[in-house]
Amino acid sequence: MKPMFAAIMILLAIPLPAFSEDEQSQAPALQETASEEAATEKSTREAGDSEDSPAPVAPMRAVPYPDSERHQSIIEHLALFQRSDEVVTLVAGPDSFYGLFLREQSGRPQGGALILHDIEQHGHWPELVAPLREALTDYGWTTLAIELPSAPVERLPVRKPTESTTGSSEDNTESSEDIAAEDDEEAGQQQVENTEDENTEPDDNSNDEPVESSVSEEETGLTPEQKRKAYTDGIAERIRSGLGYLASRGQLNNVLIAHGDSAVWAANAVQTRQRETENSNGLVLVLVDPREHPLSPLRLSQVLETLEVPVLDILTADARSSSWQDKQRIGAMKRRHRDRYQQIHLSSASADSNTVLRRIRGWLRTNAAGTELP
Repeated sequence: MKPMFAAIMILLAIPLPAFSEDEQSQAPALQETASEEAATEKSTREAGDSEDSPAPVAPMRAVPYPDSERHQSIIEHLALFQRSDEVVTLVAGPDSFYGLFLREQSGRPQGGALILHDIEQHGHWPELVAPLREALTDYGWTTLAIELPSAPVERLPVRKPTESTTGSSEDNTESSEDIAAEDDEEAGQQQVENTEDENTEPDDNSNDEPVESSVSEEETGLTPEQKRKAYTDGIAERIRSGLGYLASRGQLNNVLIAHGDSAVWAANAVQTRQRETENSNGLVLVLVDPREHPLSPLRLSQVLETLEVPVLDILTADARSSSWQDKQRIGAMKRRHRDRYQQIHLSSASADSNTVLRRIRGWLRTNAAGTELP
């Protein structure tokens, strides 16, 4: 028992670290102060870095151009199949555009066919345009499908504040001032003065800003009427350039083939040619599923009734015009005794069917076939 008692006494005699109550209470406080100092140093460092570094710049946003991408994709598609020789560059005023040109392959040339695609399409659209420009070459027709410009898109008008909105805002400010006055009269008076000063300053700026924005829009942009006129003039220039290109390649007997919304522009081109040359020899018109264009100053029937050339009007199952408009066209031509106008309904066939191609090819052989000059 004595050795065990001696060992216990030796263990109790070894000094152990002791902590007072004050030191134990000060330890959490020291940790909190250290964390606060680290946070303040981090915030000051970040503030200094923000002052030294420039403000972040907003990233550039890419604006999509679906029309240009659609036309560019068909050029890349033809290049992929080694058909880049079909793409020709044409000029209409300050603008340049592409055309898809194919020579006749029959050995018995009949003339040239200028093909106009429908809205939101391109010069090699698989519906009607591509089958026509490729199939007519086997029957003596040299084809040229041109790119048409996109219709202008009008922006929505800027909404201006009305009296009701301004009155409601004034009521809201007055109610907030009353509440602030009930809480503290002095704070309410100061708030009223501040709101009066702020209301007077923006009034001057608000009167100036709309004037500057309107002036800048008038100086840099075009009015909707000017955009429409530029659009119609651009289409007329492109059709004239396409006919000129066919003439430069020896094609003097031409046919205009228009699909959908481009029908009225093709009819206007024939009317202009008829008025400028006092005759329309060597030019005929073919319309497939024609439709009234909202930007045209005249209706399609009003333009057609002035033409003295052979006109073929084909309506398929894909037609988007109303039956009333179709009756108006044929009625206007009958009143003017235009016997060279023919309207054909192919309600069981689509625009790219062989039935439509055969109809167009047969009608051209009867009404527009040319002969090769020596």
